[in-house]
Amino acid sequence: MIRLCPNCDTERPVTEFFCEGTVDGHNCGWDLSSIDPTPPGQPQPVPPAPTPSNPACRNGHANSPGDLICSTCGEILDEPAPPVPLHESEPQPDPEPSPAETIIDGWRLLDRIKSSSTVRERYTALQDTSGRRGVLTLYATASEPDGAIYDLLRKLPRDHVAEIIATGRWCERAYEVVEEFPGGTIADLSLDIGDRTALQRFISELARAVHSLTEAGLRHRDLRPSTIFVRSRDPLDLAIGSFGSARLSEFDLDIASPLETTRYMAPEAIAGGVAAASDWWSLGMILLERITAGACFEGINEQAFLIHVLTNGVPLPENLDPSMDLLLRGLLASDRRQRWQWKEVQAWLAGEAVSAPAGQKTGEAEGRASITLGGKQYSSAGSFALAAAEASNWDEARGLLLRGAVATWATEAGFDAKVAAALRQFARVEELNEDLKLSISLKTLNPSMPLIVRGNIVTPGWLLDHPDDGFSLITGPAPDLLRKVDADDLLLAAETARRDRAKAPGTTRY
Repeated sequence: MIRLCPNCDTERPVTEFFCEGTVDGHNCGWDLSSIDPTPPGQPQPVPPAPTPSNPACRNGHANSPGDLICSTCGEILDEPAPPVPLHESEPQPDPEPSPAETIIDGWRLLDRIKSSSTVRERYTALQDTSGRRGVLTLYATASEPDGAIYDLLRKLPRDHVAEIIATGRWCERAYEVVEEFPGGTIADLSLDIGDRTALQRFISELARAVHSLTEAGLRHRDLRPSTIFVRSRDPLDLAIGSFGSARLSEFDLDIASPLETTRYMAPEAIAGGVAAASDWWSLGMILLERITAGACFEGINEQAFLIHVLTNGVPLPENLDPSMDLLLRGLLASDRRQRWQWKEVQAWLAGEAVSAPAGQKTGEAEGRASITLGGKQYSSAGSFALAAAEASNWDEARGLLLRGAVATWATEAGFDAKVAAALRQFARVEELNEDLKLSISLKTLNPSMPLIVRGNIVTPGWLLDHPDDGFSLITGPAPDLLRKVDADDLLLAAETARRDRAKAPGTTRY
């Protein structure tokens, strides 16, 4: 069963509360909770056209009430049936009763809070017995928070974390209730970027909040503006909430599938990794969005943006203040081992000298020959691979690969002979379907890019949603082929998906 989104007209899985489709390059975000599930491929029902109030002839010409002959073509008009008097009509059904209020373990749901999340719903709520207000988060089935997180949060000082008031289950779904923040989130917080003192205070407060979680061994994994709340504006006091994706970890890199993939998520987190440095990347993305007033995300396609970031790093504006450029380069280092955390950010706040990795990668060398795709010419391997990974170019690129045109171009362009040989080998592997052959071939041409199928990054969630393809990627010849192209991100995602599948009932493959 699926839900057909009336906004972008795409079929969505029933587990989506808000549409993840795209409209004009933006996330659709349509509320699907009121859309009835239907079988795939079934068209959306079209409401009947209203009966016109004025008579029309059989040729469609409109006329005035009482006319017997069309004033345009002379056709005799069919008189509409007179309205049925009320006392002669069929018995009228009783009006629909007002929807009953929802009460979850004594918490009365008031208003739904707008959110783009696909795995949780949030409501303002009132506790009947005490009159206390809070925010109740109701998680989707199979999107369970880790119960150990709540035990830890209740022990932490409330300086930078939201107070956990209640947790439990309702209708087989997990829920939590936290304190209400009348100040909203940092998305609602006005901040003068030109005021260096205010900006420093904002960065310091955010960094201290993230540091408090890191010190406790807690990896939030879903930091974004809507999960950081404003407890007080003057003086500024921020608290982190929404711990549904959080995990406890003492290791430099652990494995756990993310509940959602967002533009704020670190590269290793998208592949299923859990690292202390991942939350600091998210902090960097939040700061970049605030410093550029949202221009860094304006008009982007979410998947295309993530693919670009995973391949080339985050593009920083050229006119940034040198000090802010340094901070963002440190926080947005693609290699988590070089990424800034509390020690480096604290030194930056104190005005001390601290180094950061270089910014976005520069362009690659052009080949001696070009190849045509989607009506455009490409002479660099990396640019062609990124273009071929787009859903709109996928079928054409797959045909070029299977016909041997890509391997021939690689030879004529002067690329490493091993690249052309690998492309020919991948095209001949019988155990892989044609989409996966192209996916691995594109990563051969551009090793920095993630594994992509029809414009979608291969994440643990993708592997679980495509079990047959996922099985092919982690069995047979695929693992050896992936090791040849150094696909550590895919191997991490596959291991994460395998663990998730092993935890699920009815496991048959992973």
